[in-house]
Amino acid sequence: MKLRSVFLVAAATIGMNLPATAAESVSVDDLLSLVKQGQARDDKAFQQRISEFKASRAQQQRLVSEVQAERTRLEQESANKEQAFQQNETEIAEAQQRLTNRMGSLKELFGVLQQVAGDTKAVFEGSVISSEVPGREAFLNDLIKTAGSTSKLPSIENLEQLWFEMQREMTFSGRIAEYNAEVVLPSGETTNKNVIRIGGFNAVADGKYLNWDLEASRLVELDKQPGGRYTGPVSELESASGTQLTGFWVDPSRGQLLKIMGQSPELGDRVDQGGVVGYIILVLGAIGVLLAVWRMIVLYSEGNKIKSQMKSETPNENNALGRVMAVFNANKNADTETLELHLGEAIAAEIPRLTRAIGWIKIISVVAPLLGLLGTVTGMIDVFETMSLFGTGDPKLMAGGISQALVTTVLGLVAAIPCVFLHTLTNNRSRELMMILEERATGILARQAEQQHSKAA
Repeated sequence: MKLRSVFLVAAATIGMNLPATAAESVSVDDLLSLVKQGQARDDKAFQQRISEFKASRAQQQRLVSEVQAERTRLEQESANKEQAFQQNETEIAEAQQRLTNRMGSLKELFGVLQQVAGDTKAVFEGSVISSEVPGREAFLNDLIKTAGSTSKLPSIENLEQLWFEMQREMTFSGRIAEYNAEVVLPSGETTNKNVIRIGGFNAVADGKYLNWDLEASRLVELDKQPGGRYTGPVSELESASGTQLTGFWVDPSRGQLLKIMGQSPELGDRVDQGGVVGYIILVLGAIGVLLAVWRMIVLYSEGNKIKSQMKSETPNENNALGRVMAVFNANKNADTETLELHLGEAIAAEIPRLTRAIGWIKIISVVAPLLGLLGTVTGMIDVFETMSLFGTGDPKLMAGGISQALVTTVLGLVAAIPCVFLHTLTNNRSRELMMILEERATGILARQAEQQHSKAA
């Protein structure tokens, strides 16, 4: 069976190498001859490969010997270099020690120099004077590297340059200078402006404060300028000439206070925090003040007319006392009781004219604080709702809400205090005039009673 299989494989192999017609006509003897020929050819190729391998064996041995020799050479070279490295390390340490001994106190001096240069660099980077004298930090960077290096030493020129830069910083910090510099506007646009620098504290341009940006190394116009109380002297400073003296606000924190003042809300922002309730309180307060001013003008005018009437016996009906005297003249012949009733009626008719709108001022002075309390309560409700949504992790959020809630209370008190004061003034003035009328009416009745008693006697 195995021989048959070999025979079939050989037949198939030979059949692949012969044409189809020839493979079909090959006999068994021919096939056996062909198998012998193939076996002989394979033995020949095998023997040839063995010969080639034996021939290259000597070459492989030679290559291995060469590689081993190269490895031995490299190991020896590595050992020599390690020895040289150790020797160089020893020589470097000895040279470093000799350098340290020879430098002596200079090493400490260079350490101090490096520290001073670093501190000076920090001062220059945050100084507004750098807008007038740019590029000073490059020299300090090189000086710091040189002072910290072990292969280079700072020169006398470097030390003199450092002294010069420090002296120039001190000199410029006590001087008001005017120069052109690039200014970054709040819109992000960069433009060249005429800048006035006040020492090392402030810089202004076109009536506005500028701030020195440490990261961008440029002057930046403040997004929100402080109030007119602080920006007013800027225009005066820019228009001043020569040795003319003018007042100016100096920021000792080099711009930090200006930023804080710009972020603090102004009066209009405070009023906006009060919301609708705050505006209602302000309207009521304005109405109360206007009513009080109107009544004070009317009452003082009426008081002047009454004083003029008191000097004359002829009644003038343009004032309350004249109208009361006209009633007396019209009922002069009546008895005392009837005259008293007529005068009382005349005085009662004058009271509404003298006390008109004064009650409204009192009502406003009472209602304004209540509206402020209402706004505070509603504001606190909003604060607690915010706390329930976002928690208490952000104190600024809570403080902002509470401050907004308390604004309405402040507005209520601001509206109520002047209204209470003005109500007291107008009420006292009207009572004074009413007392004058009652006093004059009582005098008239007394004289009339005396005359009637004289006639009866």
